[in-house]
Amino acid sequence: MKRTDKNIIMITAGGVGNRFGANTPKQYLLLGGKPVISYVIDACKKSRYCDSVLVVADPYYHEEIRTLYGVDVTQGGKELNNSKRNGLEYIKKHCSCEKLIIADAVRPTVTSDVLDKLFLLLDEYDAAACARHITDSLGCYSRWTVDRADYYTLNAPEAFRFNLIYDHFDPESKLTESLQQLPKESRIYLDFDVPYFDKITYPEDLVKAEAIIGRK
Repeated sequence: MKRTDKNIIMITAGGVGNRFGANTPKQYLLLGGKPVISYVIDACKKSRYCDSVLVVADPYYHEEIRTLYGVDVTQGGKELNNSKRNGLEYIKKHCSCEKLIIADAVRPTVTSDVLDKLFLLLDEYDAAACARHITDSLGCYSRWTVDRADYYTLNAPEAFRFNLIYDHFDPESKLTESLQQLPKESRIYLDFDVPYFDKITYPEDLVKAEAIIGRK
């Protein structure tokens, strides 16, 4: 990472994968013969507008990540938002970042085209994120009926004007979507016209991801 780098992609890779049930964190499990995280790093490095990639990970994997992928690495935190704060501080210290994309190490079907689109959206907006309309019926514990048209889901990658997210990010927040930490008056673009990049959470998700990657 150079001081002059302005467009950064930060990959959060500090999770331990408790729900997956494996001894190895799911981002390092093999998918089509390669670690899950390698697909995400490859997509980031293929982005036409990305100046540098930072992986936020457990120190145990730092040397392996540097050697295999040639990217910057910094320490992950106890929780996701602690990892994001660590990444933000590293970027602030090492470069003059203007645009930041936060990607997830366990969404291996992410594409460089979508990353490029997010970078370009930041020319006009303060932040942008991938979103998805809800197609299933919704239930609610506190009331009997819920209109799914009032809701949508958000998923990584998400993009920000760096100074805005740096100034407003709270690592102690219980919100897992960083977009929701921005001031309400922020200019935010929700992109529903992108693929849904499924997260590897359970063993069967690896099977689905391998089928998608095999079709590409």
